[in-house]
Amino acid sequence: VEGAPSLNEGKTNFRSRSPFNVGVNNDGRREEENDGWYKILDPKDILDRIDFLAKSFPHLATLTNAQDVYGLPTAGDESDCPYDHFDDVTTGCRNWILTIEDTRAHPPGSESSMNLPEVFLSGALHGDERVGPTTVVEAAHLLLEAAACEALPRGMPPPPDADDGARAEWESDLAAAQSCRGELAQRGVTELHRRWLARLVTTRRIVIVPTANAQGYFKHKRAEVGIDPNRDFPYDLQDPKLCMQTLAGRTINEIFRQHLFQLSITFHGGMEAIAYEWGAPSYLDKWSPDDEAQAQIASAYSRWGGGWKHHKSYQTGTMNDVVYYVRGGMEDWAYAGSFDPELVIPCEPDTYGGYPKEKTIYDDSTLRIFNMLVETSDQKTPQKIDLGTNEEPFIADAEGNGHISRNIRLSLLAIDFVQPYVSIVGANGVAIRDDIVPLTPRGGRSCLRTKTVMIPPGRNDTLIEWTVGGALTVDYTTVLFARWEDVPDIVDGESQYDPDHLGLAFQFAPAMSGTTQWHENGPQPPPSEAVSSSPVTQGGDSTLGPIFRTMIDTSEFRPGEAIAVIAVANVDKSWAEQPDNVAPQMPPQSHVVNARTNPEWRHVQAESGKVIQGRKDWYSIPLTLVVGPEEADESTPPALITLQQGAFEMSNRHRMQTQGEWKDFHMTYGGGTENSQRLKVVGQTDGGGNTLIAVVSVCILSAVGFFALIYYKRRQRLRRGMRISQSDDDEVHGSGDVGSYAEGGIDSNPGEEGMELPKFSID
Repeated sequence: VEGAPSLNEGKTNFRSRSPFNVGVNNDGRREEENDGWYKILDPKDILDRIDFLAKSFPHLATLTNAQDVYGLPTAGDESDCPYDHFDDVTTGCRNWILTIEDTRAHPPGSESSMNLPEVFLSGALHGDERVGPTTVVEAAHLLLEAAACEALPRGMPPPPDADDGARAEWESDLAAAQSCRGELAQRGVTELHRRWLARLVTTRRIVIVPTANAQGYFKHKRAEVGIDPNRDFPYDLQDPKLCMQTLAGRTINEIFRQHLFQLSITFHGGMEAIAYEWGAPSYLDKWSPDDEAQAQIASAYSRWGGGWKHHKSYQTGTMNDVVYYVRGGMEDWAYAGSFDPELVIPCEPDTYGGYPKEKTIYDDSTLRIFNMLVETSDQKTPQKIDLGTNEEPFIADAEGNGHISRNIRLSLLAIDFVQPYVSIVGANGVAIRDDIVPLTPRGGRSCLRTKTVMIPPGRNDTLIEWTVGGALTVDYTTVLFARWEDVPDIVDGESQYDPDHLGLAFQFAPAMSGTTQWHENGPQPPPSEAVSSSPVTQGGDSTLGPIFRTMIDTSEFRPGEAIAVIAVANVDKSWAEQPDNVAPQMPPQSHVVNARTNPEWRHVQAESGKVIQGRKDWYSIPLTLVVGPEEADESTPPALITLQQGAFEMSNRHRMQTQGEWKDFHMTYGGGTENSQRLKVVGQTDGGGNTLIAVVSVCILSAVGFFALIYYKRRQRLRRGMRISQSDDDEVHGSGDVGSYAEGGIDSNPGEEGMELPKFSID
């Protein structure tokens, strides 16, 4: 991949044993423990670990501190946090910040970087509540190792004329990929979970402060120099001197002023619950404007967190009901500081030499965050046996579940929920392994090379399978398809787009609905119904989430032509609903609700330029279908004989081994015009020299009149309905006059106009 890191960067992480064990040695690396149980990390362990992560994964993680970035002083004296005393710092504790983002895929300052959805994780506002810091550090380690592993091998196989060095690097990448995948699998990180974690890393920005109250965590005390940080935020207070007194509060305030977070978790201890707004005394017995979404998300957190022995799943509810109300709490401040200014007071503290008043005067965008309070455990420092193990990290009812295990899952779920996504996972029974690959630029229609399947010609039943994530309910989903040469430039394989800009070329299949794996009903349709499979899944599920499928008519496309297939979904429209007794009386005000339900929602962070744009339609990275040759005979390579039976993935970067000769397999498509693209699939021969994939060149030579006739027929067919076969009988139902997608966008209420929704199972 152009601009990819050198092979030596982070090599030891991929080629040496790196299981998910707790503790670190003097170099910041984990120490293996025989029992596999988590342990509470001490302050120096935390710094060693996050420093190790930033150095090991330099294009995915960055370590900074509030003192260097924001000019804040340290908390404490020369006896506090001696491990922090370097680089001219001789007293007190620093506030460390770990940021996870894929700077290869989203270069700093780029449009894609400015649009990344953002999540914040706070380990400890109270220094004596010990589960949170270890949780967020272990979650970060899991995410980064999975993403770095999934990034291998980098790019597509080298061309046949590549030199020995390029081939050797490719072989090394393949060996490293196999090694790290095996190590992850031993800990219960399956192929599908690894890809999911990698997606989270490369499509989000995750900001982690393990110990905001660094001095309190070092001293094992609740407060910072005698002040409670979770009473230190300027919401529902009367005295301006009683906020922003702590460096914990100022650190979080400075971070939030530079970001547009949509979801956040702040970990605490002393009981077991997940709580949300309201928690302020001014709103006792009132619901927040976003109560519906908050309740649904909290319930999902609780379900996936699970329980064990004497610890049940987390109870959920408002802070006023489940915990207790407070003034100056971080949770209500982060949620309402930008839309409820009457309860926000500019701060004028005297501590640490004061703090600028203008830094607690907020714009209309910054503070609209679901910042949920997670009370991790009844004991603020639980016994080791209740912390959980690092095995089977994604199973809520696993024997090794515990306080750290389940809160790692909560952290991952918050990162997933921050933005919906759609992914095409199969075509004609062939599972597509890659969709989002870390450390890989995705602009410029790179999907033409990285997500491509060849299909037989003349098929009116090409099967497409896809999934939806980052949501609870899938209200509407369908598939769009068109010739690539007719697709507008706005479809670049990286961006989301307005349906009105897609033009007239697209046809679309009938609408469906369902639920994701995070819903109380589980994924519907279930992933076990997937038709697509691969040697990796061995006929099993091709996704963790629901599996949607439909058949599209590709019979009008000629050999050599390329078809763009895009899945799209509307999700979670119920989040915009409200109960009675809401205060203040206004529609939902959070970014996370409006970003997926309100196309008119647009906010730009004043200081950083980061953007949140609301939308209802969420699009997948396009799949390219290339129509293969007409006939197969005794000279046809085995790969193309397989093609006649269903499909052949051309873009599988894992496909090639390094045996025998390297051969070229070329397909020219696009009708031979100036805009023709060129695909290359690298094949191999076995030791005996029998060609498995031969050179095939398909050229479309036609008279001008013939092309005019084809063009006319295609435009007529744009309004033809797609056929799908229902699971309960053999009758084929048409979808009627489907129309062009751009004539009205997606109907977010399918069925209300008389459209018959297809059943989930398709024969």
